[in-house]
Amino acid sequence: MTKPEGIHQGGFRPAGDRTADHYWKAGLIYVNRDDPVLFIEKRSGLGYTLNFGRAGTWLIIAALILFSVVIRLVIAGVNR
Repeated sequence: MTKPEGIHQGGFRPAGDRTADHYWKAGLIYVNRDDPVLFIEKRSGLGYTLNFGRAGTWLIIAALILFSVVIRLVIAGVNR
């Protein structure tokens, strides 16, 4: 497996965005299956975004949706 662009010794990214433009969809969504990180710094502004090329990202999203549905069902059951 080759090391993705921007990854340095130790698996960290240097400060600032050094990823290729073709990994960013509409400039907002990062998709790179070869990049091992789940969270990557946003291109602009503060914070992080998810790497939508990794299965772990989709598991996190599914878990959040499932959690919110369960909470909604519990609240609906309590209000009966």
